[in-house]
Amino acid sequence: MLKDRTKIHDAPGKIGQKISIYGWVEDKRVVGGVAFLIIRDPTGKIQVTIKRDQNSELFALATDIPRQSTVKATGIVREFNNIIEIIPDSIKILSTAQHPLPIDPTGRTEASIHKLIQNRPLSLRIPEINAIFRLRSITKQVIREFFISKGYIEIDTPKIIATATEGGANLFEVDYFGRSAYLAQSPQLYKEQLTMGFDGVFEIAQFYRAEKSHTRRHLTEFTSVDLEVAYADYNDVMDILEELMKYVFSEVPKRGRAELEILQYKPPPPPKEVPRITYDEALDVVRAGGVDIEWGDDIDGDALDVLARKYPGFYFIVDWPWDSKPFYIRRKGRLSESFDLMIGRLELSSGGTREHIYEELKKNISEKGLNVESFEYHTRFYKYGMPPHAGFGLGLDRLMTVLAGRENIREVVLYPRDPETITP
Repeated sequence: MLKDRTKIHDAPGKIGQKISIYGWVEDKRVVGGVAFLIIRDPTGKIQVTIKRDQNSELFALATDIPRQSTVKATGIVREFNNIIEIIPDSIKILSTAQHPLPIDPTGRTEASIHKLIQNRPLSLRIPEINAIFRLRSITKQVIREFFISKGYIEIDTPKIIATATEGGANLFEVDYFGRSAYLAQSPQLYKEQLTMGFDGVFEIAQFYRAEKSHTRRHLTEFTSVDLEVAYADYNDVMDILEELMKYVFSEVPKRGRAELEILQYKPPPPPKEVPRITYDEALDVVRAGGVDIEWGDDIDGDALDVLARKYPGFYFIVDWPWDSKPFYIRRKGRLSESFDLMIGRLELSSGGTREHIYEELKKNISEKGLNVESFEYHTRFYKYGMPPHAGFGLGLDRLMTVLAGRENIREVVLYPRDPETITP
Protein backbone atom coordinates (compact mmCIF):
# COMPACT_ATOMS: atom_id res chain seq x y z
CA MET A 1 0.00 0.00 0.00
CA LEU A 2 2.72 2.48 0.89
CA LYS A 3 4.34 2.19 -2.53
CA ASP A 4 1.27 3.44 -4.41
CA ARG A 5 0.01 5.88 -1.77
CA THR A 6 -0.01 9.64 -2.36
CA LYS A 7 -0.57 11.75 0.71
CA ILE A 8 -3.43 14.18 0.23
CA HIS A 9 -1.33 17.30 0.82
CA ASP A 10 0.80 16.25 -2.20
CA ALA A 11 -2.18 15.93 -4.54
CA PRO A 12 -2.21 19.57 -5.78
CA GLY A 13 1.24 19.00 -7.26
CA LYS A 14 -0.01 16.05 -9.34
CA ILE A 15 -2.73 17.63 -11.48
CA GLY A 16 -3.36 15.49 -14.56
CA GLN A 17 -1.77 12.44 -12.97
CA LYS A 18 -3.34 9.24 -11.72
CA ILE A 19 -2.83 8.71 -7.99
CA SER A 20 -4.12 6.60 -5.12
CA ILE A 21 -5.05 8.16 -1.81
CA TYR A 22 -5.85 6.38 1.44
CA GLY A 23 -7.98 7.93 4.16
CA TRP A 24 -11.41 8.12 5.74
CA VAL A 25 -14.68 9.52 4.42
CA GLU A 26 -15.18 12.67 6.46
CA ASP A 27 -18.31 13.77 4.65
CA LYS A 28 -20.45 13.03 1.62
CA ARG A 29 -23.29 14.61 -0.27
CA VAL A 30 -25.31 13.86 -3.39
CA VAL A 31 -26.49 16.65 -5.66
CA GLY A 32 -28.63 15.36 -8.50
CA GLY A 33 -26.56 12.79 -10.31
CA VAL A 34 -23.24 13.75 -8.71
CA ALA A 35 -21.80 12.31 -5.49
CA PHE A 36 -19.11 14.18 -3.59
CA LEU A 37 -16.91 12.43 -1.04
CA ILE A 38 -14.62 14.43 1.24
CA ILE A 39 -11.72 12.12 2.04
CA ARG A 40 -9.22 13.05 4.73
CA ASP A 41 -5.89 11.64 5.83
CA PRO A 42 -3.54 13.02 8.50
CA THR A 43 -2.12 15.52 5.98
CA GLY A 44 -5.34 17.11 4.70
CA LYS A 45 -8.56 16.52 2.82
CA ILE A 46 -9.67 16.36 -0.82
CA GLN A 47 -12.88 16.07 -2.77
CA VAL A 48 -13.61 12.94 -4.80
CA THR A 49 -16.31 13.52 -7.44
CA ILE A 50 -18.37 10.73 -9.02
CA LYS A 51 -20.99 11.27 -11.73
CA ARG A 52 -23.73 8.67 -12.01
CA ASP A 53 -23.90 8.82 -15.81
CA GLN A 54 -20.14 8.15 -16.03
CA ASN A 55 -19.84 5.35 -13.46
CA SER A 56 -23.12 4.14 -11.95
CA GLU A 57 -21.38 1.42 -9.89
CA LEU A 58 -19.02 3.86 -8.18
CA PHE A 59 -21.88 6.32 -7.73
CA ALA A 60 -23.91 3.69 -5.85
CA LEU A 61 -20.93 2.77 -3.67
CA ALA A 62 -20.25 6.43 -2.83
CA THR A 63 -23.89 6.97 -1.96
CA ASP A 64 -24.02 4.02 0.43
CA ILE A 65 -20.62 4.19 2.14
CA PRO A 66 -20.87 5.19 5.82
CA ARG A 67 -19.00 8.29 6.94
CA GLN A 68 -15.62 7.62 8.65
CA SER A 69 -15.11 4.40 6.69
CA THR A 70 -11.52 3.90 5.53
CA VAL A 71 -11.07 3.81 1.76
CA LYS A 72 -8.61 3.77 -1.10
CA ALA A 73 -9.53 6.04 -4.01
CA THR A 74 -7.64 5.92 -7.31
CA GLY A 75 -8.14 8.41 -10.11
CA ILE A 76 -7.01 11.51 -12.00
CA VAL A 77 -6.28 14.73 -10.11
CA ARG A 78 -7.81 17.83 -11.64
CA GLU A 79 -8.52 21.44 -10.74
CA PHE A 80 -12.07 22.65 -11.36
CA ASN A 81 -13.36 26.06 -10.25
CA ASN A 82 -10.26 26.46 -8.05
CA ILE A 83 -11.02 23.18 -6.29
CA ILE A 84 -8.55 20.29 -6.37
CA GLU A 85 -10.46 17.05 -6.80
CA ILE A 86 -10.03 13.46 -7.88
CA ILE A 87 -12.12 11.84 -10.60
CA PRO A 88 -11.92 8.20 -9.54
CA ASP A 89 -11.93 5.06 -11.62
CA SER A 90 -11.98 2.92 -8.47
CA ILE A 91 -12.88 3.22 -4.80
CA LYS A 92 -12.11 0.37 -2.44
CA ILE A 93 -13.62 0.18 1.03
CA LEU A 94 -10.86 -0.97 3.39
CA SER A 95 -12.92 -0.85 6.60
CA THR A 96 -16.56 0.09 7.20
CA ALA A 97 -17.45 2.41 10.08
CA GLN A 98 -20.37 1.37 12.25
CA HIS A 99 -22.88 4.00 13.32
CA PRO A 100 -23.73 5.68 15.61
CA LEU A 101 -20.21 6.84 16.37
CA PRO A 102 -19.33 7.56 20.03
CA ILE A 103 -18.07 11.07 19.13
CA ASP A 104 -18.26 13.31 16.08
CA PRO A 105 -14.86 12.99 14.35
CA THR A 106 -15.50 16.14 12.31
CA GLY A 107 -15.45 18.18 15.49
CA ARG A 108 -18.70 19.94 14.62
CA THR A 109 -20.47 18.47 17.65
CA GLU A 110 -18.43 19.10 20.76
CA ALA A 111 -17.63 16.30 23.20
CA SER A 112 -16.37 16.43 26.77
CA ILE A 113 -12.68 15.89 27.50
CA HIS A 114 -13.61 12.62 29.22
CA LYS A 115 -15.48 11.40 26.13
CA LEU A 116 -12.62 12.37 23.84
CA ILE A 117 -10.10 10.51 26.02
CA GLN A 118 -12.34 7.44 26.07
CA ASN A 119 -12.31 7.52 22.27
CA ARG A 120 -8.80 8.87 21.71
CA PRO A 121 -7.98 7.04 18.44
CA LEU A 122 -11.20 8.29 16.84
CA SER A 123 -10.72 11.77 18.31
CA LEU A 124 -7.44 12.07 16.38
CA ARG A 125 -9.56 12.48 13.24
CA ILE A 126 -10.62 15.88 14.61
CA PRO A 127 -8.10 18.27 12.99
CA GLU A 128 -7.55 20.39 16.12
CA ILE A 129 -6.81 17.38 18.33
CA ASN A 130 -4.57 15.82 15.71
CA ALA A 131 -2.66 19.11 15.48
CA ILE A 132 -2.02 19.19 19.24
CA PHE A 133 -0.22 15.86 19.19
CA ARG A 134 1.73 16.64 16.04
CA LEU A 135 2.86 19.82 17.81
CA ARG A 136 3.84 17.75 20.86
CA SER A 137 6.00 15.53 18.64
CA ILE A 138 7.66 18.60 17.10
CA THR A 139 8.35 19.99 20.58
CA LYS A 140 10.08 16.81 21.73
CA GLN A 141 12.21 16.81 18.58
CA VAL A 142 13.23 20.44 19.20
CA ILE A 143 14.14 19.73 22.84
CA ARG A 144 16.22 16.69 21.89
CA GLU A 145 17.93 18.67 19.17
CA PHE A 146 18.87 21.39 21.66
CA PHE A 147 20.34 18.98 24.22
CA ILE A 148 22.23 16.97 21.60
CA SER A 149 23.72 20.19 20.19
CA LYS A 150 25.18 20.80 23.67
CA GLY A 151 26.84 17.39 23.67
CA TYR A 152 24.57 15.89 26.33
CA ILE A 153 23.91 12.14 26.38
CA GLU A 154 20.34 10.81 26.26
CA ILE A 155 19.78 8.22 28.99
CA ASP A 156 17.11 5.75 30.09
CA THR A 157 16.64 5.29 33.83
CA PRO A 158 14.62 2.59 35.65
CA LYS A 159 10.93 3.19 36.24
CA ILE A 160 10.70 0.42 38.86
CA ILE A 161 12.81 1.38 41.87
CA ALA A 162 13.60 -0.05 45.30
CA THR A 163 13.08 3.11 47.36
CA ALA A 164 11.60 6.58 47.08
CA THR A 165 13.63 9.10 45.11
CA GLU A 166 12.73 11.97 47.39
CA GLY A 167 11.16 10.24 50.39
CA GLY A 168 7.52 10.78 51.22
CA ALA A 169 4.39 8.75 50.63
CA ASN A 170 3.39 9.84 47.12
CA LEU A 171 4.50 6.59 45.52
CA PHE A 172 2.78 3.79 43.66
CA GLU A 173 3.83 0.55 45.32
CA VAL A 174 4.05 -2.60 43.20
CA ASP A 175 4.61 -6.25 44.04
CA TYR A 176 8.01 -7.08 42.56
CA PHE A 177 8.21 -10.87 42.80
CA GLY A 178 7.19 -10.83 46.45
CA ARG A 179 9.13 -7.70 47.35
CA SER A 180 7.95 -4.10 47.57
CA ALA A 181 9.03 -1.79 44.78
CA TYR A 182 7.79 1.56 43.51
CA LEU A 183 7.11 3.42 40.29
CA ALA A 184 9.71 6.15 39.87
CA GLN A 185 8.79 9.74 40.78
CA SER A 186 11.70 11.07 38.72
CA PRO A 187 15.13 10.03 37.37
CA GLN A 188 16.76 12.32 39.92
CA LEU A 189 19.22 10.08 41.75
CA TYR A 190 20.20 8.07 38.66
CA LYS A 191 20.89 11.13 36.55
CA GLU A 192 23.01 12.60 39.34
CA GLN A 193 25.08 9.40 39.55
CA LEU A 194 25.70 9.45 35.81
CA THR A 195 27.47 12.83 35.97
CA MET A 196 30.43 10.83 37.32
CA GLY A 197 31.14 9.75 33.74
CA PHE A 198 29.23 12.14 31.48
CA ASP A 199 29.42 15.93 31.25
CA GLY A 200 25.65 16.10 30.92
CA VAL A 201 22.72 13.71 30.62
CA PHE A 202 19.06 14.16 29.69
CA GLU A 203 15.94 12.05 29.60
CA ILE A 204 12.42 12.55 28.26
CA ALA A 205 10.23 9.94 29.91
CA GLN A 206 7.14 9.22 31.98
CA PHE A 207 7.13 9.26 35.77
CA TYR A 208 4.54 8.70 38.47
CA ARG A 209 3.20 10.47 41.57
CA ALA A 210 0.43 8.99 43.70
CA GLU A 211 -1.17 12.32 44.52
CA LYS A 212 -4.95 12.72 44.55
CA SER A 213 -4.79 16.03 42.74
CA HIS A 214 -7.84 17.09 40.76
CA THR A 215 -6.57 20.27 39.11
CA ARG A 216 -6.17 21.16 35.46
CA ARG A 217 -2.38 20.92 35.78
CA HIS A 218 -1.77 17.65 37.67
CA LEU A 219 -1.61 14.04 36.50
CA THR A 220 -0.51 10.84 38.21
CA GLU A 221 1.53 9.83 35.14
CA PHE A 222 3.41 12.69 33.50
CA THR A 223 6.21 13.28 31.01
CA SER A 224 9.29 14.97 32.41
CA VAL A 225 12.24 16.51 30.57
CA ASP A 226 15.24 16.06 32.85
CA LEU A 227 18.76 17.43 32.60
CA GLU A 228 21.79 17.02 34.85
CA VAL A 229 25.14 18.71 34.14
CA ALA A 230 28.53 18.05 35.73
CA TYR A 231 30.71 20.90 37.01
CA ALA A 232 27.70 23.22 37.09
CA ASP A 233 25.68 25.12 39.68
CA TYR A 234 22.11 26.37 39.64
CA ASN A 235 23.05 29.59 37.85
CA ASP A 236 24.60 27.55 35.02
CA VAL A 237 21.54 25.36 34.53
CA MET A 238 19.19 28.34 34.75
CA ASP A 239 21.18 29.79 31.85
CA ILE A 240 20.70 26.52 29.95
CA LEU A 241 16.98 26.38 30.75
CA GLU A 242 16.51 29.99 29.67
CA GLU A 243 18.30 29.25 26.41
CA LEU A 244 16.14 26.15 25.94
CA MET A 245 12.94 28.21 26.37
CA LYS A 246 14.16 30.74 23.82
CA TYR A 247 14.91 27.91 21.39
CA VAL A 248 11.62 26.08 21.95
CA PHE A 249 9.44 29.17 21.68
CA SER A 250 11.31 30.21 18.53
CA GLU A 251 11.55 26.88 16.70
CA VAL A 252 8.25 25.19 17.57
CA PRO A 253 6.05 27.98 16.12
CA LYS A 254 8.13 27.89 12.91
CA ARG A 255 8.13 24.12 12.49
CA GLY A 256 4.56 23.77 13.76
CA ARG A 257 3.12 26.65 11.76
CA ALA A 258 0.51 24.46 10.05
CA GLU A 259 -0.57 22.91 13.35
CA LEU A 260 -0.87 26.29 15.08
CA GLU A 261 -2.92 27.62 12.17
CA ILE A 262 -5.37 24.74 12.68
CA LEU A 263 -5.48 25.55 16.40
CA GLN A 264 -5.86 29.26 15.60
CA TYR A 265 -3.36 30.01 18.33
CA LYS A 266 -0.13 31.97 18.62
CA PRO A 267 2.18 30.91 21.49
CA PRO A 268 4.00 33.50 23.62
CA PRO A 269 7.10 34.91 21.92
CA PRO A 270 10.56 33.68 22.93
CA PRO A 271 11.64 35.45 26.12
CA LYS A 272 14.29 38.12 25.61
CA GLU A 273 15.50 37.82 29.18
CA VAL A 274 14.05 35.84 32.06
CA PRO A 275 14.14 37.80 35.35
CA ARG A 276 15.35 36.03 38.48
CA ILE A 277 13.67 37.05 41.71
CA THR A 278 14.48 35.56 45.08
CA TYR A 279 11.93 33.81 47.23
CA ASP A 280 12.10 36.74 49.66
CA GLU A 281 11.47 39.22 46.84
CA ALA A 282 8.52 37.13 45.68
CA LEU A 283 7.05 37.26 49.19
CA ASP A 284 7.39 41.06 49.18
CA VAL A 285 5.43 41.25 45.91
CA VAL A 286 2.75 38.88 47.19
CA ARG A 287 2.33 40.73 50.50
CA ALA A 288 2.20 44.09 48.70
CA GLY A 289 -0.62 42.57 46.63
CA GLY A 290 -2.65 41.92 49.75
CA VAL A 291 -1.99 38.22 50.28
CA ASP A 292 -0.81 37.15 53.73
CA ILE A 293 1.98 34.60 53.46
CA GLU A 294 4.48 33.34 56.03
CA TRP A 295 8.16 32.86 55.32
CA GLY A 296 8.71 29.20 54.44
CA ASP A 297 5.26 28.71 52.94
CA ASP A 298 4.82 27.55 49.37
CA ILE A 299 3.71 30.18 46.87
CA ASP A 300 0.40 29.03 45.44
CA GLY A 301 -3.22 30.01 44.92
CA ASP A 302 -3.90 33.73 45.34
CA ALA A 303 -0.17 34.39 45.85
CA LEU A 304 0.56 33.10 42.34
CA ASP A 305 -2.16 35.34 40.92
CA VAL A 306 -0.43 38.37 42.44
CA LEU A 307 2.97 37.33 41.05
CA ALA A 308 1.50 36.65 37.62
CA ARG A 309 0.12 40.18 37.43
CA LYS A 310 3.62 41.59 37.88
CA TYR A 311 5.39 38.85 35.89
CA PRO A 312 2.97 37.66 33.17
CA GLY A 313 5.75 36.01 31.15
CA PHE A 314 8.69 33.82 32.13
CA TYR A 315 10.50 34.36 35.43
CA PHE A 316 12.59 32.39 37.91
CA ILE A 317 11.97 32.23 41.65
CA VAL A 318 15.35 31.41 43.23
CA ASP A 319 16.84 30.70 46.66
CA TRP A 320 13.92 28.84 48.21
CA PRO A 321 13.93 27.86 51.90
CA TRP A 322 15.89 24.63 52.25
CA ASP A 323 13.17 23.09 54.41
CA SER A 324 10.84 23.14 51.39
CA LYS A 325 13.27 21.32 49.08
CA PRO A 326 14.36 17.66 48.81
CA PHE A 327 17.51 16.36 50.48
CA TYR A 328 19.69 16.40 47.36
CA ILE A 329 19.47 20.19 46.94
CA ARG A 330 22.56 22.07 48.14
CA ARG A 331 21.99 24.06 51.30
CA LYS A 332 23.21 27.60 52.03
CA GLY A 333 22.13 28.44 55.56
CA ARG A 334 18.36 28.37 55.79
CA LEU A 335 18.12 28.82 52.01
CA SER A 336 18.96 26.51 49.12
CA GLU A 337 20.55 26.85 45.69
CA SER A 338 17.26 26.13 43.97
CA PHE A 339 14.84 27.63 41.47
CA ASP A 340 11.43 27.29 39.88
CA LEU A 341 10.76 28.48 36.33
CA MET A 342 7.35 30.09 36.03
CA ILE A 343 5.24 31.48 33.23
CA GLY A 344 2.56 33.60 34.78
CA ARG A 345 1.09 31.47 37.57
CA LEU A 346 2.17 28.15 36.04
CA GLU A 347 5.27 26.32 37.28
CA LEU A 348 7.09 24.72 34.35
CA SER A 349 10.34 23.55 35.90
CA SER A 350 12.17 23.06 39.17
CA GLY A 351 15.88 22.57 39.71
CA GLY A 352 19.01 23.52 41.55
CA THR A 353 22.55 22.74 42.60
CA ARG A 354 22.90 19.23 44.06
CA GLU A 355 24.84 18.37 47.17
CA HIS A 356 27.89 16.40 45.99
CA ILE A 357 29.85 16.02 49.25
CA TYR A 358 29.28 12.61 50.81
CA GLU A 359 29.06 13.63 54.47
CA GLU A 360 26.88 16.65 53.72
CA LEU A 361 24.51 14.55 51.63
CA LYS A 362 24.10 12.03 54.46
CA LYS A 363 23.47 14.89 56.87
CA ASN A 364 20.79 16.30 54.55
CA ILE A 365 19.03 12.92 54.36
CA SER A 366 19.03 12.62 58.14
CA GLU A 367 17.71 16.16 58.64
CA LYS A 368 14.81 15.40 56.31
CA GLY A 369 13.82 12.58 58.65
CA LEU A 370 14.79 9.84 56.18
CA ASN A 371 16.71 6.65 56.81
CA VAL A 372 20.30 7.26 55.72
CA GLU A 373 21.01 3.54 55.28
CA SER A 374 18.12 3.13 52.83
CA PHE A 375 19.88 5.58 50.49
CA GLU A 376 23.30 3.92 50.76
CA TYR A 377 22.84 2.42 47.27
CA HIS A 378 22.96 6.03 46.05
CA THR A 379 25.21 7.89 48.49
CA ARG A 380 28.08 5.39 48.28
CA PHE A 381 29.08 6.77 44.88
CA TYR A 382 29.66 10.14 46.52
CA LYS A 383 32.68 8.63 48.27
CA TYR A 384 34.46 8.11 44.93
CA GLY A 385 34.88 11.64 43.60
CA MET A 386 31.41 12.83 42.62
CA PRO A 387 31.76 16.10 40.66
CA PRO A 388 29.72 19.20 41.49
CA HIS A 389 26.52 19.06 39.45
CA ALA A 390 23.17 20.75 38.92
CA GLY A 391 20.04 20.11 36.91
CA PHE A 392 16.32 20.52 36.47
CA GLY A 393 13.11 18.74 35.62
CA LEU A 394 10.72 20.36 33.12
CA GLY A 395 7.09 19.28 32.80
CA LEU A 396 6.51 18.56 29.12
CA ASP A 397 2.74 18.30 29.56
CA ARG A 398 2.53 21.73 31.20
CA LEU A 399 4.83 23.16 28.54
CA MET A 400 2.48 21.83 25.88
CA THR A 401 -0.53 23.59 27.42
CA VAL A 402 1.36 26.85 26.88
CA LEU A 403 2.52 26.03 23.34
CA ALA A 404 -0.90 24.76 22.20
CA GLY A 405 -3.00 27.29 24.10
CA ARG A 406 -4.91 24.72 26.15
CA GLU A 407 -6.42 25.19 29.61
CA ASN A 408 -6.46 21.57 30.77
CA ILE A 409 -3.33 19.40 30.82
CA ARG A 410 -5.47 16.39 29.79
CA GLU A 411 -5.98 17.99 26.38
CA VAL A 412 -2.30 17.60 25.49
CA VAL A 413 -1.76 14.03 26.77
CA LEU A 414 -2.90 11.13 24.62
CA TYR A 415 -3.96 8.85 27.46
CA PRO A 416 -3.94 10.96 30.64
CA ARG A 417 -3.92 9.31 34.05
CA ASP A 418 -5.45 10.98 37.08
CA PRO A 419 -7.04 9.58 40.26
CA GLU A 420 -10.32 8.94 38.42
CA THR A 421 -9.05 8.06 34.95
CA ILE A 422 -7.31 4.92 33.85
CA THR A 423 -8.26 3.63 30.42
CA PRO A 424 -7.55 0.04 29.33
